[in-house]
Amino acid sequence: MVPHSSEEEPLEDKRPRTVSYLVEAKEECPHVLWEPFDILNKYGSKTKRLRSGETSEPNKQETESTASNGKQLDLSLEMKGGASNGKLTATTIMRMAGMKSNAATMGDQELESGLTQETSKHLLLAMCLLDAADKFTCQQYDLAENLLINVLKVSDPAHNHVQRVVTFFARNLLEKIETETGKIDLEREVGYLNLEEAVMDLKVSMREVEQKLSMCQITHFTGVQTILDSVASAKKIHFIDIGVKIGSHWIVLMDALANRKNCPIEQLKISAVATSRDKLDETGKVLSSFAKSMNLKFTFRILNSEIDELRRDMFELEAGEAVAVYMEFCLQSLSDSPKKLESLVREVKNLNPCVTVVSDVEADIRGWTFIGRFYETLLLCSAMFDCLEDCLGGDSDCRKIIEKLYFQEIIKPMMSAVDDNNLKHHLKIDFWRGYFARFDVVEMELSQSSMYQASFLLRESDSRRACTLSMNGKSMLLGWKGTPLRSLSAWKF
Repeated sequence: MVPHSSEEEPLEDKRPRTVSYLVEAKEECPHVLWEPFDILNKYGSKTKRLRSGETSEPNKQETESTASNGKQLDLSLEMKGGASNGKLTATTIMRMAGMKSNAATMGDQELESGLTQETSKHLLLAMCLLDAADKFTCQQYDLAENLLINVLKVSDPAHNHVQRVVTFFARNLLEKIETETGKIDLEREVGYLNLEEAVMDLKVSMREVEQKLSMCQITHFTGVQTILDSVASAKKIHFIDIGVKIGSHWIVLMDALANRKNCPIEQLKISAVATSRDKLDETGKVLSSFAKSMNLKFTFRILNSEIDELRRDMFELEAGEAVAVYMEFCLQSLSDSPKKLESLVREVKNLNPCVTVVSDVEADIRGWTFIGRFYETLLLCSAMFDCLEDCLGGDSDCRKIIEKLYFQEIIKPMMSAVDDNNLKHHLKIDFWRGYFARFDVVEMELSQSSMYQASFLLRESDSRRACTLSMNGKSMLLGWKGTPLRSLSAWKF
């Protein structure tokens, strides 16, 4: 392993600092860090399927059954099957509250018959929250403020995740009212968490989360399989990762390529685009040590750059390289800056990748009235909080941090936006399909092997009854109990 840094004076100020970790094949390995092997042991037969390239064809009935599980559930089905241990999910409660708020003729008994005392309390809190949002929209600030103060007095965020959802929204709606009425300064310090630092500080816990959250496993393994299928005949591969980094999918990709028999790989390069706050140096050492153990010629490069400032010459592309790009949570992060978003897409296109895999939030929070955005955001976050509660448990420290991060990235921008011009638009795959078409970017079919990989992981998951998988055109949607949360798609430039 030969770390070196290109930190000498750049020719242009916009060139990023890069750090590379090089591994030549057939070197002796003095030691191996065990973390990568822990990942591979955890995933077991799943990685063998990737590296063999001999995945079985999916059973048609299994595939259709898996896809059908991802269809949107209506409220009656949610009330029958959306309960966990006799308790309704946060998403179901929010939908019930929305129906009750929008249907004046619907009687209390129709919605509330058979509910426990705790669930009835949660329903009442959700109804008060939506009523406050409606009164805020009508500029009835005093009435909205009184409702929210009462909600916060009664709700206990430490009690369970339903009340945490209500509390998160109530606090921030109250803050927005105080801003509108001049009770607090608009330019105050907000105290945002730093997403990159929080994720990297929780690196070990986040890897545990990847193993427990089915959506993370399915997204990463299916994305890796899609890339492997697209570079099956390439001997030199350059994998470019743009987005939040945890890194377990890098290990999986390396293992699969190092064990490829039909077309042995001669060189693998991974370029990780990171901000200056990311802490990937340790990751580079781990990956390089793992590459030595696999006798794989490997280069890991860290490019410190904002994703909207990328340029083709930063990646030092070589002749004969097959380029594959993986983008996670990049599109939504730039959705409020059309010029930056267009710059990112054009520069990715300039890389001429053989495949670009995109994973992002699946939501439609844009261009509506405030109450419309408020309600859709409430449903989205409720589904995510349901997922975290079921998979991680109420006492998990990592669950608490992820909830705060998710809240910060999804809820707070919607709340703090003065108008649509500075609102992060969380958009669905249908929108991105039309957006990419402007750049002559063509959506690719996810291969049979990658779809089987997704179905296999879902069947093997502890949360197979709750995690849902469905298709939208050629793209895959992943959700929780019928509410889509993520999309995975492949594109050819």
